[in-house]
Amino acid sequence: MPGQTKYFISNTNGFFVNWYSDITGVESHGQALKASGNSGDDAVYVGQGTKVDATGLTSTGGNDSIYLTGTFNNYEQTLDGNTYTFKRTVNINGTGYQEEVSFTASNGDRVYFADGFFKIDITGNDGLSNAGVFQKIKSTDIDSSSSTPTDPLTSQPAIDKGGATKVFISDNNGEHITPGVKGSVFKISGNSGNDTVYVAKGTKVDATGLTSTGGSDSIYLTGTFNNYEQTLDGNTYTFKRTVTIGGTDYQEEVSFTASNGDRVYFADGFLRLI
Repeated sequence: MPGQTKYFISNTNGFFVNWYSDITGVESHGQALKASGNSGDDAVYVGQGTKVDATGLTSTGGNDSIYLTGTFNNYEQTLDGNTYTFKRTVNINGTGYQEEVSFTASNGDRVYFADGFFKIDITGNDGLSNAGVFQKIKSTDIDSSSSTPTDPLTSQPAIDKGGATKVFISDNNGEHITPGVKGSVFKISGNSGNDTVYVAKGTKVDATGLTSTGGSDSIYLTGTFNNYEQTLDGNTYTFKRTVTIGGTDYQEEVSFTASNGDRVYFADGFLRLI
């Protein structure tokens, strides 16, 4: 199992963690995440073939949500106390990957599947807890009125203002940090492997702790080189621009330190730092 990438959410307004990418060079399958939430309504999108420990997300307050891409019956469900685990094996490009998510039962939280969702109720007459003993979720409990979106980046509302989500990469073989929802702010600390981060439109990424920790790291930007304003402070570069998404302007920005062998990709080419 790969080392877990850890997300620590400091935004008390709620934060959406997108743990999915099929972008070449930034694929998410085979990766593992441990998410720690805050008091807001946080959410995590579990990409196909990834592993997510969301117990620290669902146990910290707010009405949190977990999004799974398969139908309810696609998954094997296990229960340990009040901790639920859903897992399955998926085939991606001819290779089988274990997909898994774990979460603790907390009133008001929701788990979404491709064919519906389940709202967690512990205290109601038909709640999950029966005489203090938690029960498995049944297919008849699934509400088909809402389901997991196919594209979380376009379907989710912008992240409200708040502190940066801190990302720590523990896998020294290299990890891909998937694109965030517009309005997201990240501060990333890398490891000795070849790490990668995709800066989605309208997001802010402090990658100085990624590019300064070893390995041949890569940063992907969606605009052309000339789309960005560039500033330099010592050996720290910042590229930023304003983008309009759905009629709203968002500031997009990435900062990184110059390190031999790292690369910065644009829509029209890349720069290798030497």
